[in-house]
Amino acid sequence: MGKVITIKNNKGGVGKSWLTLQLAHIISNIDENKVLVLTSDSQNNVMLYAGIDVEFDKGLETWLSKGDGDLIALRDNLYYIPLSDSSFKRGFDKKLKVLIERFKEEYDYILIDSVPVLNIDKCFLELADTIVIPTMLDTASCKGILNLSNEVDLSKVKAIVPNKFSKTKAEKFWKDILGDFLKGNSIYFAEPIPQMAFLSELTHQGKTILESSSKKIDEVQNILIHIAKVVSE
Repeated sequence: MGKVITIKNNKGGVGKSWLTLQLAHIISNIDENKVLVLTSDSQNNVMLYAGIDVEFDKGLETWLSKGDGDLIALRDNLYYIPLSDSSFKRGFDKKLKVLIERFKEEYDYILIDSVPVLNIDKCFLELADTIVIPTMLDTASCKGILNLSNEVDLSKVKAIVPNKFSKTKAEKFWKDILGDFLKGNSIYFAEPIPQMAFLSELTHQGKTILESSSKKIDEVQNILIHIAKVVSE
């Protein structure tokens, strides 16, 4: 039975889609897991970051209404269902639950790039076995983390992942605050993913963290591989 991992944050620009793709690709390379990525983001940034440019018109909403639709191969053992229309008919939540159960029979892991602009976001949180929360180490983002219990089921939160870390004094301050807040908690507080021009270039090329042999990103590879192992347990 497959496991559902939802990557969630109400704040934009924290790297949800990027992190979803990186973790999905890493997990698909662990024991040849078969991985499916879903999204509630009609921009379909996961495809962009994966360097995939194909036409589609039967996204997740078609899967919900007809039980079939577009399935895009991102990499070996890694598949993606896009979102082409953010309008869902009444009762979609029940259909989504049935569809996810079906996918759990077909895939080892289902990763969800979840954004807060649709009712479907709430469903994705409810259906998740595990929730991963990427965050910036700034005042607004971290205060949101401190109020997590008002937004998500804390028992499902497996990891908090600081992203785009540039080692400023303010970022170090919030890193310490979050670290203290999470001490003695079962939530894994990952090593911050650094802000790097090389990472931006890799993304521009449509490559994942596994598709570079440069020593420049050994640290980032190790951080992400460890996160992937933690959340896929």
